[in-house]
Amino acid sequence: MSISYLFSLLGGLAIFLFGMDLMSTGLELLAGKKLHSIIARLTSSTRRGIVVGLVVTAIIQSSSATTVMAVGFVNAGLMTLQQAVGVIMGANIGTTVTGQLVALNITQSAPVMAFIGFILFKFTNKNAIKHSGEVLMGLGLLFMGMEIMSTSMSPLRENPTFVHWMTTMTHPVLGVFIGALVTAVIQSSSASLGILQAIANKGLIGLHASMFIICGFNIGTCINSVISAMGSSKNGKRTAVVHILFNVIGTIVFLILANLIPVEAFILKFSKDLPAAQIANMHTLFNIFTTAILLPFSNSLANLATNLIRGTDPELEDLSLKYINFKKSQDAMIILTDVRAEATRMLEVAKENFFLSIDIFNEYDEKKHKQILHNEEIINYLNSNITKYIIDVLKRPMDEHLTSYFTGYLRIVRDLERVGDHTKSIAEYSQISHERELTYSSECQEEMELLNSYMDQLYETLEEEHEKGQRKIIMRAIDESVEKDVAFFRNRHLERMKSGICDPESGLIYEKMLSNYERISAYLKNIGKLALGR
Repeated sequence: MSISYLFSLLGGLAIFLFGMDLMSTGLELLAGKKLHSIIARLTSSTRRGIVVGLVVTAIIQSSSATTVMAVGFVNAGLMTLQQAVGVIMGANIGTTVTGQLVALNITQSAPVMAFIGFILFKFTNKNAIKHSGEVLMGLGLLFMGMEIMSTSMSPLRENPTFVHWMTTMTHPVLGVFIGALVTAVIQSSSASLGILQAIANKGLIGLHASMFIICGFNIGTCINSVISAMGSSKNGKRTAVVHILFNVIGTIVFLILANLIPVEAFILKFSKDLPAAQIANMHTLFNIFTTAILLPFSNSLANLATNLIRGTDPELEDLSLKYINFKKSQDAMIILTDVRAEATRMLEVAKENFFLSIDIFNEYDEKKHKQILHNEEIINYLNSNITKYIIDVLKRPMDEHLTSYFTGYLRIVRDLERVGDHTKSIAEYSQISHERELTYSSECQEEMELLNSYMDQLYETLEEEHEKGQRKIIMRAIDESVEKDVAFFRNRHLERMKSGICDPESGLIYEKMLSNYERISAYLKNIGKLALGR
Protein backbone atom coordinates (compact mmCIF):
# COMPACT_ATOMS: atom_id res chain seq x y z
CA MET A 1 0.00 0.00 0.00
CA SER A 2 1.56 3.32 -1.11
CA ILE A 3 2.06 6.32 1.16
CA SER A 4 -0.68 8.20 -0.71
CA TYR A 5 -3.24 5.89 0.90
CA LEU A 6 -1.86 6.79 4.33
CA PHE A 7 -2.18 10.51 3.52
CA SER A 8 -5.74 9.87 2.38
CA LEU A 9 -6.46 8.09 5.67
CA LEU A 10 -5.08 11.02 7.68
CA GLY A 11 -7.05 13.51 5.57
CA GLY A 12 -10.24 11.52 6.12
CA LEU A 13 -9.51 11.45 9.84
CA ALA A 14 -9.11 15.26 9.87
CA ILE A 15 -12.45 15.74 8.05
CA PHE A 16 -14.12 13.24 10.39
CA LEU A 17 -12.90 15.09 13.51
CA PHE A 18 -13.78 18.50 12.05
CA GLY A 19 -17.26 17.27 11.16
CA MET A 20 -17.68 15.90 14.67
CA ASP A 21 -16.62 19.23 16.16
CA LEU A 22 -18.99 21.18 13.89
CA MET A 23 -21.90 18.90 14.71
CA SER A 24 -21.25 19.05 18.45
CA THR A 25 -20.93 22.86 18.38
CA GLY A 26 -24.08 23.23 16.30
CA LEU A 27 -26.01 20.96 18.65
CA GLU A 28 -24.81 22.94 21.64
CA LEU A 29 -25.93 26.24 20.06
CA LEU A 30 -29.18 24.79 18.74
CA ALA A 31 -30.01 22.99 21.96
CA GLY A 32 -32.65 24.92 23.76
CA LYS A 33 -34.97 23.43 26.31
CA LYS A 34 -37.21 22.19 23.48
CA LEU A 35 -34.56 20.00 21.84
CA HIS A 36 -33.35 18.85 25.22
CA SER A 37 -36.84 17.77 26.24
CA ILE A 38 -37.41 15.92 22.93
CA ILE A 39 -34.21 13.92 23.35
CA ALA A 40 -34.99 13.35 27.02
CA ARG A 41 -38.41 11.92 26.08
CA LEU A 42 -36.98 9.72 23.35
CA THR A 43 -34.26 8.30 25.59
CA SER A 44 -35.94 8.65 28.98
CA SER A 45 -35.30 4.96 29.66
CA THR A 46 -32.67 2.48 28.50
CA ARG A 47 -35.28 0.54 26.51
CA ARG A 48 -36.39 3.68 24.67
CA GLY A 49 -32.74 4.51 24.05
CA ILE A 50 -32.31 1.09 22.45
CA VAL A 51 -35.20 1.81 20.08
CA VAL A 52 -33.73 5.23 19.19
CA GLY A 53 -30.28 3.73 18.56
CA LEU A 54 -31.75 0.89 16.51
CA VAL A 55 -33.93 3.12 14.32
CA VAL A 56 -31.26 5.76 13.72
CA THR A 57 -28.63 3.14 12.83
CA ALA A 58 -31.05 1.28 10.57
CA ILE A 59 -31.67 4.52 8.68
CA ILE A 60 -28.10 5.77 8.35
CA GLN A 61 -26.55 2.29 8.15
CA SER A 62 -23.69 3.05 10.51
CA SER A 63 -23.48 2.07 14.16
CA SER A 64 -20.19 4.00 14.28
CA ALA A 65 -21.94 7.23 13.30
CA THR A 66 -24.75 6.61 15.81
CA THR A 67 -22.32 6.05 18.68
CA VAL A 68 -20.33 9.11 17.54
CA MET A 69 -23.59 11.08 17.72
CA ALA A 70 -24.21 9.69 21.22
CA VAL A 71 -20.76 10.91 22.27
CA GLY A 72 -21.59 14.29 20.72
CA PHE A 73 -24.95 14.48 22.51
CA VAL A 74 -23.37 13.62 25.87
CA ASN A 75 -20.52 16.06 25.22
CA ALA A 76 -23.02 18.80 24.38
CA GLY A 77 -25.02 18.02 27.53
CA LEU A 78 -28.09 16.87 25.58
CA MET A 79 -28.01 13.31 26.88
CA THR A 80 -26.88 11.68 30.10
CA LEU A 81 -24.38 8.85 30.19
CA GLN A 82 -27.13 6.44 31.33
CA GLN A 83 -29.31 7.43 28.36
CA ALA A 84 -26.40 6.94 25.96
CA VAL A 85 -25.97 3.30 27.11
CA GLY A 86 -29.35 2.39 25.59
CA VAL A 87 -28.55 4.20 22.34
CA ILE A 88 -25.26 2.29 22.03
CA MET A 89 -27.04 -1.03 22.62
CA GLY A 90 -29.65 -0.17 19.99
CA ALA A 91 -26.96 0.92 17.52
CA ASN A 92 -25.36 -2.52 17.73
CA ILE A 93 -28.65 -4.16 16.78
CA GLY A 94 -29.41 -1.54 14.11
CA THR A 95 -26.15 -2.18 12.31
CA THR A 96 -27.24 -5.76 11.56
CA VAL A 97 -29.81 -4.38 9.11
CA THR A 98 -26.93 -3.84 6.65
CA GLY A 99 -26.28 -7.53 6.38
CA GLN A 100 -29.98 -8.35 6.05
CA LEU A 101 -31.28 -5.66 3.69
CA VAL A 102 -30.03 -3.71 0.72
CA ALA A 103 -27.79 -1.01 2.23
CA LEU A 104 -29.09 2.53 2.29
CA ASN A 105 -25.81 4.24 1.35
CA ILE A 106 -25.90 7.46 3.33
CA THR A 107 -22.35 8.31 2.25
CA GLN A 108 -23.67 9.09 -1.23
CA SER A 109 -25.84 11.82 0.29
CA ALA A 110 -23.11 13.17 2.59
CA PRO A 111 -21.74 15.79 0.15
CA VAL A 112 -25.28 17.05 -0.48
CA MET A 113 -25.89 17.20 3.30
CA ALA A 114 -22.66 19.15 3.77
CA PHE A 115 -23.52 21.54 0.93
CA ILE A 116 -27.09 22.17 2.14
CA GLY A 117 -25.75 22.64 5.67
CA PHE A 118 -23.18 25.16 4.38
CA ILE A 119 -25.89 27.15 2.54
CA LEU A 120 -28.07 27.26 5.66
CA PHE A 121 -25.13 28.17 7.88
CA LYS A 122 -23.65 30.83 5.60
CA PHE A 123 -26.64 32.54 4.05
CA THR A 124 -29.34 32.60 6.74
CA ASN A 125 -29.70 34.99 9.64
CA LYS A 126 -32.16 33.07 11.78
CA ASN A 127 -30.15 31.36 14.53
CA ALA A 128 -32.19 28.15 14.61
CA ILE A 129 -31.74 27.60 10.85
CA LYS A 130 -28.09 28.69 10.98
CA HIS A 131 -27.23 26.24 13.76
CA SER A 132 -29.25 23.47 12.08
CA GLY A 133 -27.13 24.06 8.99
CA GLU A 134 -24.00 23.75 11.12
CA VAL A 135 -25.21 20.39 12.47
CA LEU A 136 -26.12 19.16 8.97
CA MET A 137 -22.79 20.31 7.53
CA GLY A 138 -20.90 18.64 10.38
CA LEU A 139 -22.84 15.41 9.90
CA GLY A 140 -22.16 15.44 6.15
CA LEU A 141 -18.45 16.06 6.70
CA LEU A 142 -18.39 13.30 9.34
CA PHE A 143 -19.72 10.76 6.83
CA MET A 144 -17.43 12.07 4.09
CA GLY A 145 -14.46 11.65 6.41
CA MET A 146 -15.51 8.11 7.25
CA GLU A 147 -15.92 7.32 3.54
CA ILE A 148 -12.48 8.76 2.70
CA MET A 149 -10.90 6.67 5.46
CA SER A 150 -12.70 3.56 4.24
CA THR A 151 -11.78 4.20 0.59
CA SER A 152 -8.13 4.81 1.48
CA MET A 153 -8.01 1.28 2.91
CA SER A 154 -9.81 -0.34 -0.04
CA PRO A 155 -6.60 -1.92 -1.47
CA LEU A 156 -6.77 -4.32 1.49
CA ARG A 157 -9.74 -6.04 -0.16
CA GLU A 158 -7.51 -7.24 -2.98
CA ASN A 159 -4.47 -7.90 -0.81
CA PRO A 160 -3.59 -11.65 -0.76
CA THR A 161 -2.14 -11.43 2.75
CA PHE A 162 -5.32 -9.79 4.00
CA VAL A 163 -7.50 -12.46 2.38
CA HIS A 164 -5.23 -15.15 3.85
CA TRP A 165 -5.78 -13.76 7.36
CA MET A 166 -9.52 -13.91 6.84
CA THR A 167 -9.45 -17.53 5.70
CA THR A 168 -7.28 -18.99 8.45
CA MET A 169 -9.08 -17.71 11.52
CA THR A 170 -9.86 -20.86 13.49
CA HIS A 171 -8.57 -19.74 16.90
CA PRO A 172 -11.19 -17.65 18.78
CA VAL A 173 -8.74 -15.07 20.19
CA LEU A 174 -6.96 -14.67 16.85
CA GLY A 175 -10.28 -14.42 14.99
CA VAL A 176 -11.57 -11.71 17.36
CA PHE A 177 -8.28 -9.83 17.11
CA ILE A 178 -8.22 -9.87 13.30
CA GLY A 179 -11.90 -8.89 13.11
CA ALA A 180 -11.29 -5.97 15.45
CA LEU A 181 -8.15 -4.89 13.58
CA VAL A 182 -9.83 -5.01 10.17
CA THR A 183 -12.81 -2.95 11.34
CA ALA A 184 -10.58 -0.44 13.14
CA VAL A 185 -8.64 0.06 9.89
CA ILE A 186 -11.62 0.11 7.51
CA GLN A 187 -13.69 2.20 9.97
CA SER A 188 -16.92 0.30 9.30
CA SER A 189 -18.21 -2.97 10.74
CA SER A 190 -20.78 -3.05 7.91
CA ALA A 191 -18.00 -2.89 5.31
CA SER A 192 -16.04 -5.57 7.21
CA LEU A 193 -19.13 -7.76 7.29
CA GLY A 194 -19.61 -7.28 3.55
CA ILE A 195 -16.03 -8.39 2.91
CA LEU A 196 -16.53 -11.44 5.11
CA GLN A 197 -19.78 -12.31 3.31
CA ALA A 198 -18.05 -12.04 -0.08
CA ILE A 199 -15.22 -14.32 1.06
CA ALA A 200 -17.71 -16.77 2.59
CA ASN A 201 -19.72 -16.94 -0.65
CA LYS A 202 -16.52 -18.07 -2.37
CA GLY A 203 -16.26 -20.91 0.13
CA LEU A 204 -13.02 -19.55 1.58
CA ILE A 205 -14.21 -19.40 5.19
CA GLY A 206 -16.70 -21.36 7.27
CA LEU A 207 -19.36 -20.21 9.73
CA HIS A 208 -17.32 -21.40 12.73
CA ALA A 209 -14.33 -19.14 11.97
CA SER A 210 -16.66 -16.34 10.86
CA MET A 211 -18.30 -16.29 14.28
CA PHE A 212 -15.05 -15.22 15.96
CA ILE A 213 -14.32 -12.56 13.34
CA ILE A 214 -17.86 -11.15 13.68
CA CYS A 215 -17.29 -10.73 17.42
CA GLY A 216 -14.11 -8.82 16.60
CA PHE A 217 -15.98 -6.54 14.19
CA ASN A 218 -18.06 -5.14 17.05
CA ILE A 219 -14.97 -4.41 19.11
CA GLY A 220 -13.17 -2.79 16.17
CA THR A 221 -16.04 -0.42 15.48
CA CYS A 222 -15.39 1.19 18.88
CA ILE A 223 -12.46 3.04 17.32
CA ASN A 224 -14.80 5.71 15.94
CA SER A 225 -16.33 6.53 19.31
CA VAL A 226 -12.83 6.61 20.82
CA ILE A 227 -11.66 9.09 18.16
CA SER A 228 -14.76 11.26 18.59
CA ALA A 229 -14.24 11.31 22.38
CA MET A 230 -10.74 12.79 22.02
CA GLY A 231 -10.80 16.29 23.48
CA SER A 232 -14.40 15.91 24.65
CA SER A 233 -15.73 16.16 28.19
CA LYS A 234 -15.21 13.36 30.71
CA ASN A 235 -18.78 12.20 30.12
CA GLY A 236 -18.04 12.11 26.39
CA LYS A 237 -15.03 9.88 27.11
CA ARG A 238 -17.15 7.73 29.43
CA THR A 239 -19.64 7.17 26.60
CA ALA A 240 -16.82 5.79 24.44
CA VAL A 241 -15.71 3.57 27.35
CA VAL A 242 -19.28 2.24 27.70
CA HIS A 243 -19.22 1.34 24.01
CA ILE A 244 -15.94 -0.58 24.47
CA LEU A 245 -17.11 -2.32 27.67
CA PHE A 246 -20.41 -3.35 26.10
CA ASN A 247 -18.76 -4.98 23.09
CA VAL A 248 -15.83 -6.57 24.92
CA ILE A 249 -17.97 -8.03 27.73
CA GLY A 250 -20.64 -9.12 25.23
CA THR A 251 -18.01 -10.88 23.11
CA ILE A 252 -16.54 -12.75 26.10
CA VAL A 253 -19.97 -13.93 27.31
CA PHE A 254 -21.08 -14.92 23.79
CA LEU A 255 -17.92 -16.96 23.10
CA ILE A 256 -18.21 -18.76 26.45
CA LEU A 257 -21.84 -19.71 25.79
CA ALA A 258 -21.03 -20.63 22.16
CA ASN A 259 -18.89 -23.45 23.54
CA LEU A 260 -21.81 -24.73 25.61
CA ILE A 261 -24.69 -24.15 23.16
CA PRO A 262 -24.77 -25.30 19.47
CA VAL A 263 -25.00 -21.74 18.08
CA GLU A 264 -23.81 -22.76 14.60
CA ALA A 265 -26.42 -25.50 14.31
CA PHE A 266 -29.12 -23.05 15.34
CA ILE A 267 -28.01 -20.54 12.66
CA LEU A 268 -27.81 -23.21 9.95
CA LYS A 269 -31.27 -24.48 10.88
CA PHE A 270 -33.16 -21.32 9.96
CA SER A 271 -30.72 -19.74 7.47
CA LYS A 272 -30.79 -20.12 3.72
CA ASP A 273 -28.15 -22.30 2.18
CA LEU A 274 -26.09 -19.18 1.51
CA PRO A 275 -22.93 -18.44 3.50
CA ALA A 276 -23.59 -14.68 3.31
CA ALA A 277 -27.06 -15.13 4.82
CA GLN A 278 -25.64 -17.35 7.57
CA ILE A 279 -23.05 -14.73 8.46
CA ALA A 280 -25.72 -11.98 8.47
CA ASN A 281 -27.87 -14.05 10.82
CA MET A 282 -24.91 -14.81 13.07
CA HIS A 283 -24.18 -11.09 13.24
CA THR A 284 -27.80 -10.33 14.14
CA LEU A 285 -27.95 -13.08 16.76
CA PHE A 286 -24.71 -11.92 18.38
CA ASN A 287 -25.89 -8.31 18.76
CA ILE A 288 -29.39 -9.16 20.00
CA PHE A 289 -27.90 -11.68 22.45
CA THR A 290 -25.33 -9.26 23.91
CA THR A 291 -27.97 -6.55 24.28
CA ALA A 292 -30.41 -8.91 26.00
CA ILE A 293 -27.71 -10.21 28.36
CA LEU A 294 -26.29 -6.78 29.31
CA LEU A 295 -29.53 -4.77 29.37
CA PRO A 296 -30.15 -5.47 33.09
CA PHE A 297 -26.63 -4.19 33.79
CA SER A 298 -26.87 -0.92 31.82
CA ASN A 299 -26.50 1.24 34.94
CA SER A 300 -23.57 -0.89 36.07
CA LEU A 301 -21.84 -0.24 32.73
CA ALA A 302 -22.32 3.51 33.19
CA ASN A 303 -21.02 3.33 36.78
CA LEU A 304 -18.00 1.27 35.72
CA ALA A 305 -17.16 3.80 33.00
CA THR A 306 -17.48 6.61 35.58
CA ASN A 307 -15.07 4.79 37.90
CA LEU A 308 -12.59 4.24 35.06
CA ILE A 309 -12.75 7.90 33.94
CA ARG A 310 -12.64 9.72 37.27
CA GLY A 311 -13.09 13.39 38.06
CA THR A 312 -15.38 16.12 36.81
CA ASP A 313 -15.18 18.73 34.06
CA PRO A 314 -14.60 22.21 35.53
CA GLU A 315 -16.76 23.68 32.75
CA LEU A 316 -19.71 21.45 33.63
CA GLU A 317 -19.16 21.99 37.36
CA ASP A 318 -19.49 25.74 36.78
CA LEU A 319 -22.94 25.17 35.27
CA SER A 320 -24.49 24.23 38.58
CA LEU A 321 -25.97 25.94 41.62
CA LYS A 322 -23.44 25.98 44.44
CA TYR A 323 -25.60 27.39 47.22
CA ILE A 324 -29.22 26.69 46.25
CA ASN A 325 -30.65 23.21 46.77
CA PHE A 326 -34.00 22.59 45.05
CA LYS A 327 -34.67 19.41 47.04
CA LYS A 328 -34.04 20.92 50.44
CA SER A 329 -37.00 22.51 52.23
CA GLN A 330 -35.66 25.36 54.37
CA ASP A 331 -36.71 28.43 56.29
CA ALA A 332 -37.43 31.39 53.99
CA MET A 333 -34.60 33.49 55.52
CA ILE A 334 -32.08 30.69 54.92
CA ILE A 335 -33.36 30.38 51.35
CA LEU A 336 -32.91 34.14 50.90
CA THR A 337 -29.30 33.84 52.09
CA ASP A 338 -28.68 31.10 49.49
CA VAL A 339 -30.27 33.23 46.74
CA ARG A 340 -28.10 36.19 47.75
CA ALA A 341 -24.98 33.99 47.63
CA GLU A 342 -25.82 32.76 44.10
CA ALA A 343 -26.57 36.33 42.94
CA THR A 344 -23.23 37.48 44.39
CA ARG A 345 -21.51 34.68 42.50
CA MET A 346 -23.31 35.83 39.34
CA LEU A 347 -22.07 39.39 39.96
CA GLU A 348 -18.47 38.16 40.34
CA VAL A 349 -18.66 36.28 37.04
CA ALA A 350 -20.14 39.35 35.32
CA LYS A 351 -17.34 41.52 36.71
CA GLU A 352 -14.66 39.06 35.59
CA ASN A 353 -16.21 38.97 32.13
CA PHE A 354 -16.24 42.75 31.80
CA PHE A 355 -12.54 43.13 32.53
CA LEU A 356 -11.67 40.14 30.33
CA SER A 357 -13.54 41.83 27.47
CA ILE A 358 -11.50 45.02 28.04
CA ASP A 359 -8.29 42.95 28.12
CA ILE A 360 -8.99 41.40 24.72
CA PHE A 361 -9.92 44.81 23.30
CA ASN A 362 -6.49 46.10 24.26
CA GLU A 363 -4.73 42.88 23.19
CA TYR A 364 -6.82 40.12 21.65
CA ASP A 365 -6.43 36.66 23.19
CA GLU A 366 -8.53 33.78 21.87
CA LYS A 367 -8.21 31.82 25.12
CA LYS A 368 -9.64 34.77 27.09
CA HIS A 369 -12.43 35.16 24.54
CA LYS A 370 -13.41 31.50 25.04
CA GLN A 371 -13.41 32.10 28.80
CA ILE A 372 -15.78 35.04 28.25
CA LEU A 373 -18.16 32.84 26.27
CA HIS A 374 -18.00 30.17 28.97
CA ASN A 375 -18.67 32.78 31.67
CA GLU A 376 -21.64 34.02 29.66
CA GLU A 377 -23.01 30.46 29.73
CA ILE A 378 -22.66 30.48 33.53
CA ILE A 379 -24.47 33.82 33.78
CA ASN A 380 -27.34 32.58 31.59
CA TYR A 381 -27.52 29.32 33.55
CA LEU A 382 -27.63 31.13 36.90
CA ASN A 383 -30.24 33.60 35.68
CA SER A 384 -32.51 30.80 34.46
CA ASN A 385 -32.16 28.58 37.53
CA ILE A 386 -32.19 31.28 40.22
CA THR A 387 -35.32 32.73 38.59
CA LYS A 388 -37.00 29.32 38.53
CA TYR A 389 -36.08 28.75 42.18
CA ILE A 390 -37.39 32.14 43.35
CA ILE A 391 -40.68 31.63 41.47
CA ASP A 392 -41.10 28.27 43.23
CA VAL A 393 -40.33 29.89 46.60
CA LEU A 394 -42.84 32.72 45.98
CA LYS A 395 -45.61 30.10 45.85
CA ARG A 396 -45.10 29.56 49.57
CA PRO A 397 -47.04 31.60 52.12
CA MET A 398 -44.89 34.53 53.37
CA ASP A 399 -45.27 38.14 54.46
CA GLU A 400 -45.00 41.09 52.07
CA HIS A 401 -41.59 42.08 53.43
CA LEU A 402 -40.02 38.75 52.46
CA THR A 403 -41.88 38.68 49.15
CA SER A 404 -40.34 42.05 48.25
CA TYR A 405 -36.85 40.66 48.94
CA PHE A 406 -37.38 37.72 46.58
CA THR A 407 -38.97 39.81 43.81
CA GLY A 408 -36.03 42.21 44.17
CA TYR A 409 -33.61 39.37 43.47
CA LEU A 410 -35.67 38.36 40.46
CA ARG A 411 -34.90 41.79 38.99
CA ILE A 412 -31.26 41.68 40.13
CA VAL A 413 -30.46 38.41 38.32
CA ARG A 414 -32.37 39.62 35.25
CA ASP A 415 -30.28 42.82 35.16
CA LEU A 416 -27.06 40.87 35.72
CA GLU A 417 -27.94 38.70 32.74
CA ARG A 418 -28.35 41.86 30.65
CA VAL A 419 -25.01 43.16 31.91
CA GLY A 420 -23.55 39.87 30.68
CA ASP A 421 -25.12 40.35 27.23
CA HIS A 422 -23.65 43.84 26.82
CA THR A 423 -20.26 42.62 28.06
CA LYS A 424 -20.35 39.82 25.51
CA SER A 425 -21.03 42.43 22.82
CA ILE A 426 -17.86 44.32 23.83
CA ALA A 427 -15.92 41.05 23.50
CA GLU A 428 -17.40 40.50 20.02
CA TYR A 429 -16.39 44.03 18.96
CA SER A 430 -12.91 43.30 20.32
CA GLN A 431 -12.70 40.21 18.12
CA ILE A 432 -13.89 42.18 15.07
CA SER A 433 -11.30 44.88 15.76
CA HIS A 434 -8.58 42.22 15.94
CA GLU A 435 -9.68 40.36 12.80
CA ARG A 436 -10.01 43.55 10.74
CA GLU A 437 -6.88 45.10 12.27
CA LEU A 438 -8.77 48.26 13.26
CA THR A 439 -6.95 51.05 15.05
CA TYR A 440 -8.19 53.57 17.60
CA SER A 441 -6.85 57.04 18.36
CA SER A 442 -5.08 57.85 21.62
CA GLU A 443 -8.02 60.12 22.56
CA CYS A 444 -10.42 57.22 22.06
CA GLN A 445 -8.28 54.97 24.26
CA GLU A 446 -8.10 57.62 27.01
CA GLU A 447 -11.89 57.94 26.98
CA MET A 448 -12.26 54.17 27.31
CA GLU A 449 -9.82 54.12 30.23
CA LEU A 450 -11.98 56.68 32.05
CA LEU A 451 -15.14 54.65 31.38
CA ASN A 452 -13.36 51.49 32.56
CA SER A 453 -12.47 53.23 35.82
CA TYR A 454 -16.16 54.13 36.26
CA MET A 455 -17.13 50.48 35.73
CA ASP A 456 -14.49 49.40 38.24
CA GLN A 457 -15.90 51.81 40.82
CA LEU A 458 -19.46 50.57 40.21
CA TYR A 459 -18.47 46.93 40.71
CA GLU A 460 -16.33 47.74 43.75
CA THR A 461 -19.11 49.80 45.36
CA LEU A 462 -21.53 46.89 44.95
CA GLU A 463 -19.07 44.58 46.70
CA GLU A 464 -18.10 46.93 49.57
CA GLU A 465 -19.33 46.51 53.14
CA HIS A 466 -19.82 50.21 53.93
CA GLU A 467 -23.08 51.99 54.74
CA LYS A 468 -25.71 51.08 52.16
CA GLY A 469 -27.25 54.53 51.72
CA GLN A 470 -23.87 56.09 50.97
CA ARG A 471 -23.06 53.37 48.44
CA LYS A 472 -26.36 53.98 46.62
CA ILE A 473 -25.51 57.68 46.35
CA ILE A 474 -22.04 56.86 44.99
CA MET A 475 -23.44 54.49 42.37
CA ARG A 476 -26.04 56.98 41.24
CA ALA A 477 -23.36 59.66 40.90
CA ILE A 478 -21.09 57.35 38.89
CA ASP A 479 -23.95 56.39 36.56
CA GLU A 480 -24.73 60.08 35.98
CA SER A 481 -21.04 60.68 35.17
CA VAL A 482 -21.07 57.79 32.70
CA GLU A 483 -24.22 59.09 31.02
CA LYS A 484 -22.79 62.64 30.77
CA ASP A 485 -19.35 61.54 29.57
CA VAL A 486 -20.71 59.07 27.01
CA ALA A 487 -22.80 61.86 25.45
CA PHE A 488 -19.72 64.13 25.43
CA PHE A 489 -17.47 61.40 23.98
CA ARG A 490 -19.99 60.69 21.20
CA ASN A 491 -19.91 64.32 20.05
CA ARG A 492 -16.14 64.53 20.32
CA HIS A 493 -15.72 61.24 18.46
CA LEU A 494 -17.97 62.50 15.66
CA GLU A 495 -15.69 65.52 15.27
CA ARG A 496 -12.64 63.23 15.15
CA MET A 497 -14.21 61.15 12.37
CA LYS A 498 -15.09 64.31 10.42
CA SER A 499 -11.49 65.49 10.65
CA GLY A 500 -10.14 62.05 9.66
CA ILE A 501 -8.40 61.33 12.97
CA CYS A 502 -10.49 58.19 13.51
CA ASP A 503 -11.21 55.51 10.93
CA PRO A 504 -14.96 55.31 10.07
CA GLU A 505 -15.13 51.54 10.60
CA SER A 506 -13.44 51.64 14.00
CA GLY A 507 -15.57 54.71 14.74
CA LEU A 508 -18.75 52.67 14.29
CA ILE A 509 -17.41 49.97 16.62
CA TYR A 510 -16.52 52.59 19.24
CA GLU A 511 -19.99 54.14 19.01
CA LYS A 512 -21.57 50.73 19.72
CA MET A 513 -19.18 50.14 22.62
CA LEU A 514 -20.18 53.48 24.17
CA SER A 515 -23.79 52.29 24.13
CA ASN A 516 -22.75 49.10 25.91
CA TYR A 517 -20.90 51.07 28.59
CA GLU A 518 -23.99 53.21 29.09
CA ARG A 519 -26.33 50.23 29.44
CA ILE A 520 -23.98 48.29 31.76
CA SER A 521 -23.71 51.35 34.02
CA ALA A 522 -27.49 51.78 34.14
CA TYR A 523 -28.08 48.11 34.98
CA LEU A 524 -25.41 48.12 37.71
CA LYS A 525 -27.02 51.23 39.22
CA ASN A 526 -30.41 49.46 39.20
CA ILE A 527 -28.84 46.39 40.83
CA GLY A 528 -27.31 48.61 43.51
CA LYS A 529 -30.65 50.32 44.10
CA LEU A 530 -32.38 46.95 44.57
CA ALA A 531 -29.64 45.22 46.57
CA LEU A 532 -28.58 48.12 48.77
CA GLY A 533 -32.11 49.22 49.49
CA ARG A 534 -32.76 45.98 51.36
